[in-house]
Amino acid sequence: VILHRSCYLYCMLLPFGLVDSIGWMTPLVVAFVSYTFFALEALSDEIEEPFGTMANDLALDAIVAGVDASLREMLGEIPPPPPRPDAEFILT
Repeated sequence: VILHRSCYLYCMLLPFGLVDSIGWMTPLVVAFVSYTFFALEALSDEIEEPFGTMANDLALDAIVAGVDASLREMLGEIPPPPPRPDAEFILT
């Protein structure tokens, strides 16, 4: 929450700090800086919890299946078939 509020506060006060130094370019610079900050905030929300069940989360079942197959190979056993993606091509 503090990152979100700090980002908004900074982006709202930025034009007042830049208007004397860059003049008419202030809206363009503020728009670019604000877009960058809000994109980083959105990115941090996306990667905050990587162990969920959404499509962009880590494929933990596939990772575990790969480790299991490697260990079974080392023990001389036949590894199970690799996991297949579902109908939407998402590997869980």
